[in-house]
Amino acid sequence: MSILQEILAWTQGLPAWQSDAVARLLAKQTLTMDDNEDLFALLKLAHGIPDPKGRQPKPLTANQIPAPVAVATHIELVAMKNMRNVNAIAENQRLPFNATGMTVIYGDNGSGKSGYSRVLKRACRARDRTEAIHPNAHLPAGQAGVPEATFEILVDGVAKDVQWTHGKVAPPELSSLAVFDTRCARAYLDSEDDFSYVPYGLDVFEALAKVCKQLKAMVEAEQMQSAADLTAFSPLQGDTLVGKLISSLSAKTTQAQIDALANLTAEELAQHAELEKSLQENNPKDKAAQLRLQARRVTTIATSATSKGALVDHPVVEKLRSLGSPQKTENKAR
Repeated sequence: MSILQEILAWTQGLPAWQSDAVARLLAKQTLTMDDNEDLFALLKLAHGIPDPKGRQPKPLTANQIPAPVAVATHIELVAMKNMRNVNAIAENQRLPFNATGMTVIYGDNGSGKSGYSRVLKRACRARDRTEAIHPNAHLPAGQAGVPEATFEILVDGVAKDVQWTHGKVAPPELSSLAVFDTRCARAYLDSEDDFSYVPYGLDVFEALAKVCKQLKAMVEAEQMQSAADLTAFSPLQGDTLVGKLISSLSAKTTQAQIDALANLTAEELAQHAELEKSLQENNPKDKAAQLRLQARRVTTIATSATSKGALVDHPVVEKLRSLGSPQKTENKAR
């Protein structure tokens, strides 16, 4: 199994957004800001945060990497021919390749060299496929057809033609052909300035780790921006149940905890109604003064009644009755 086939199998156990990141890293040398924003949206989508733009992950698939070819199979590129709808390159032409040695293709600017190389990279599933294949600029807009080409190859010495069409899965036989240019190359200088080549595919692990760090920074930045401002609840903080809940608010706080403290008992509702009624008085200050005056009057009356009551208690009443008895007897005798 090739490195890329192992990577494909590895990505099948990753979250969809990470597999999408691997697909992008295999197709590009470096990710753009737009790529990072896409992956950030896909990361949030994986955790239940909808994406307003409706972006969906596109995990790595088998047709994005070279197809596995048996080690014993020998494939040789003989020629490219019948290329259509690529720049202004003439159709029904044949570009041969030498079986041994080196084939040099040269020509003036605009003669079609880049057009052939871009088609070759797409058909052979090269590392870099970011360069667009342009249509014939001399044709009116909308009349340019789909780019296509035919490849003459030898499979274990047997001649065979395979067809490539832009937008469709490239012929698997062409996957064994390596296309190497400045965009597909990947080399490092280590700490001792020794030049070392990183095999195609192995660098994706370091690149994915770098992407994850960038996404982590984006998550932390968004968390800081979205942090709850609890200053509005400062008057409610304290030793009460509500105050303790507010001081400990977090992502783990449940709706049930909040609802439990939001419901008032019958006694609390009655107290609330009484307080509201009191606050609705025309002038609470005058009302309070009036109530204090009434309280003083009641106290004065009670004190006076108590002192006067001492003058007419039971012994005094009995004494008055006894003094009146002789007078009543005398009156009867007359």
